[in-house]
Amino acid sequence: KQSANKGLFNNLVMLARVDGKVDESEAQLLDRIANHLSLTEEQVKEIIDHPNNYPMIPPASKEERYDRFIQFVQMTFVDGEISPKEEKLVAKYGIALGFNEEDLIRLEPVILTSVKNNESREEILNNIL
Repeated sequence: KQSANKGLFNNLVMLARVDGKVDESEAQLLDRIANHLSLTEEQVKEIIDHPNNYPMIPPASKEERYDRFIQFVQMTFVDGEISPKEEKLVAKYGIALGFNEEDLIRLEPVILTSVKNNESREEILNNIL
């Protein structure tokens, strides 16, 4: 589980760096996610300094891909809103998980509404699968 969390976090760091740098809002989101994943400051620093040591472990099943995407939307919404920059990161992450733009346009509002209604990941999965 911990190595999967490190792989997930590393993938998010790589996505945040895709435009060449990690800006302040991306860094804040990464901090919140690291907290949510129970990663220590040392682990976060190690992952950011040596990203190649932490390969992404891609989700194997369709359900795991959806679950990972739901988890990511939940983490970005942890403060009660998703900024336009976070919105872009959500889209990038969705594409990286193998969803196309039409999937994202269909899924994200449903997931967000479910998250706002405090539905469990299982309930959200049932709504979108």
